[in-house]
Amino acid sequence: MSDNYINKQQGFTLVEIAIVMVIFGLIIGGIMGPLKVQLENIDRKETQNLIATTQEAMMGFAIRYGRLPCPDTSGDGQENEPCINYDEAKAKVPWATLGISSQDAWNQPLTYQVDTRFAKDVPGGVSFGLSSTGNITVRVSSAGATTEVKNIPAIIISHGKNWAATGDVNEKENKDGDVNFVDKNHVNQGYDDFVGWVNLNKLIATMVSVKKLP
Repeated sequence: MSDNYINKQQGFTLVEIAIVMVIFGLIIGGIMGPLKVQLENIDRKETQNLIATTQEAMMGFAIRYGRLPCPDTSGDGQENEPCINYDEAKAKVPWATLGISSQDAWNQPLTYQVDTRFAKDVPGGVSFGLSSTGNITVRVSSAGATTEVKNIPAIIISHGKNWAATGDVNEKENKDGDVNFVDKNHVNQGYDDFVGWVNLNKLIATMVSVKKLP
């Protein structure tokens, strides 16, 4: 048996190696695509759960103190009184005060706005009544007139994966410092925010059930 024949049997040609690498790349690509989607879905679910937990914690806070918490404006997780007007660069959910997680799935804080009439400290009393309404409105788009909910007392926002660099007009509405917000409930043209709010009727019903109101 010649040496040339032995050498041919002992190794792969460059063409064969290239074919194997291409096949390997296709396999990895086919695995990584669905895995990436699954991981993103986990992040979204984790953030939605955090917002739900925050909503419940705010209900508990209202039962204890007769008001909703003020935002954290100093970055230490504690509410800062008196409440200030909304500023997404400063007004965060007071996670330490509420006893919840400090960040969403993308390691960013939840921002928070509250109608200050619902967060006024009234020792031994409640800052709002049966006929109180909030000043915050949530629409399905920044340019549309369709309202998802209005007259809510407080809103909680995760600005999603693109928190620091968003150009979507609907996401800008959630960061411009006014009382109008957008909740699209899905990723669409760059929008990936998650929005939750304190339901006014549930808040009042809760306060009535624990005899804080009327």
